[in-house]
Amino acid sequence: MQCQKNDNKKAIPKIDKEEVVDQFFGKEVIDPYRNLEDLTDSIVINWLKSQKKLSNNIVNEINGKDDFLKKINSNKDKQSYTVSKLKVSSKNSLFYLKKITNEDNGKLYYKKDFLAKEVFLFDPNDFNLGKGNKYSINYIQPSWDGSKIIIGLTKNDEEFSVFKILDFETKTLLSDIIYNALPNALGGADWLKDNSGFVYTYTPSINPKDKNYLLNAESVVYYLGENKITDIFSKKNNPEFEIGDEEYPIAHISQKSDYILGTIAGASNHRDTYYQPISNLTTNNWKLLYGKERKIESFAVEGNSLYYTTSENASNFKICKVSLTSPNFDKPEILVEENLNSVITDFVITKNGLFFVRTKNGVEAELYFLNKGIEEQVAIPKPSGKINLISIGQNYQDLWIEIEGWLSKVERYVYDFKTKSFEREDLNPLKENTEFIDVIVEEIEIPSHDGVLVPLSIIYKKGIKKDNNNRLLINAYGAYKWTNSPYLYPYIKHWLEEGGVYATAHVRGGGEKGETWHKDGFKTTKANTWKDLIACTEYFIANDFTSKEKIAVWGTSAGGIGIGRAITERPDLFSIAIIRVGILNPLRLEFDAKGKFNLKEFGSVKDSIELRALLEMDPYHNIRDDVNYPALYLTAGMNDARVAAWQPAKFAARMQEATRSKKPVILDIDFDGGHGFGATTNKKNEELVNILSFAFWQTGHPDYQLKD
Repeated sequence: MQCQKNDNKKAIPKIDKEEVVDQFFGKEVIDPYRNLEDLTDSIVINWLKSQKKLSNNIVNEINGKDDFLKKINSNKDKQSYTVSKLKVSSKNSLFYLKKITNEDNGKLYYKKDFLAKEVFLFDPNDFNLGKGNKYSINYIQPSWDGSKIIIGLTKNDEEFSVFKILDFETKTLLSDIIYNALPNALGGADWLKDNSGFVYTYTPSINPKDKNYLLNAESVVYYLGENKITDIFSKKNNPEFEIGDEEYPIAHISQKSDYILGTIAGASNHRDTYYQPISNLTTNNWKLLYGKERKIESFAVEGNSLYYTTSENASNFKICKVSLTSPNFDKPEILVEENLNSVITDFVITKNGLFFVRTKNGVEAELYFLNKGIEEQVAIPKPSGKINLISIGQNYQDLWIEIEGWLSKVERYVYDFKTKSFEREDLNPLKENTEFIDVIVEEIEIPSHDGVLVPLSIIYKKGIKKDNNNRLLINAYGAYKWTNSPYLYPYIKHWLEEGGVYATAHVRGGGEKGETWHKDGFKTTKANTWKDLIACTEYFIANDFTSKEKIAVWGTSAGGIGIGRAITERPDLFSIAIIRVGILNPLRLEFDAKGKFNLKEFGSVKDSIELRALLEMDPYHNIRDDVNYPALYLTAGMNDARVAAWQPAKFAARMQEATRSKKPVILDIDFDGGHGFGATTNKKNEELVNILSFAFWQTGHPDYQLKD
């Protein structure tokens, strides 16, 4: 399981260091590979291309990889399909994307109701801007009356959208073309009450080479046919609100409300929020509704009432209500009190009343109905790790739930209030899941370094022997209060099929145990994130599940911090680390336009206390020379709007230089890709096969060793 440096095909690409010494509060910090941050430098680009070539040369030498890819492709059922991005109109009409399994992109379809005949609306392959790019749909939003549909079209996994408007009656695109939207990350688009236009967040610069890349976003209104946007809420339009360059103003409109709300989005879900009458849309009459100190997590506007969840004096959240005509957040109407054993994770308003979800440890979800002030548990079709609620609003009694688990994909049900029962109403094909009938899921808690109990999900096949010889793949994230809920990741099936044990460590920094759980893995307490992961990993060794030579650890994006620090603090504990598009040099985040967004989560070098925390959590700066580090598989996308490709690149360069284990350090650069949300099916499958083949090899799988 070694990569020999004397093999020319596997020789590590070299690039000269250009050390920079920074001074922070009298402390010197040496950055040996600062030059890699310049992704316009031809020397850097050529080095990245050499890293990509090295990655290909190593992975292509693994026996079993080609057969693995053929197996995945041969399993494609040409009659099967998946449905996504479902939107339900006020008339119960359904708009959605459907992708046949052997297709790369989904197409837009419509049904008048669930039992009606399916109607094709739009194929993204028919769209181009004359530059030869292939577009896919990453966003849809029908108007309130269903007469028009916003279609977000993106290319090369960029996340940014070009909005086109489809006329439902004629099934043709209008001439309107709207650029520079980032809908999935920034609230999407809300139609005006009369369907004459919509509001969305406009990003002036989406060119990574521009110094203003992603900065100074504006919430704008667009009226159909005018081919212009009007700024209604932004730093420029509202200087008195002190909106940061990196923050995103987002406008929210509800069909039945007289008010428009404007939130200022950053890394934190707690946001300063303003409001004004919808009749004053372009008159700039915004007033503060509530400040971030109210700790409001989510809200719904129904009529002139604001329903919201808050962690103010309630770490696991409570649901409150205020009137928008005379809001009083000091004395709101408390509809649902906090529960100390589970977290409120979702709620909706229907004509029949309030439905909400409580989830324990991020993995055990239960549905409740508020009946005349009394909480009643609602029986769901089967136990679920996550419940997502869907309603049309307080004027409609319709309620749908989506449930999912570690071993089951999303299933959709409609609720019958009279019989208090659910009926399957799913646009995805109904298939009996027989792949996991012999698989066990354990939900436990284990003590971390400080005695705090950390939830740990463990999945394995029945009859597995606890003899220290099982391959373990452990996933962790731990940031932004995001809950690592049960979800059937593609790699779980393949890992289990090869006899492995899969686990998710619900480390601090996430939202599994509410606001406190997040704050205990945040800025100056960030060390708990990787120390929880280390404790969970040690649990498996102590309980004879596996041994150090058989452990692979996986993280993505901000999860790179926890994974990176776990392997730099305890390199002896892991055989391989997989870090997809990871943040690995958080000390430098605020010096990159796309990284400034993260300061509220990790801290700033301008604060002496936060600086110390950043240095402690920075994987790149905690690499030591001549240490036996595990094998590494790092990925990066040159079109990534969230994590700059130089973050994993700097980590790879430093690790290749420092490690003495002779285990391979791979930097797999996608020059035509981004963060991964919009990648095609084929690209996702190829990446999955490469990563898992590498992980099988490094954990000793006999069928995945290097070719002779």
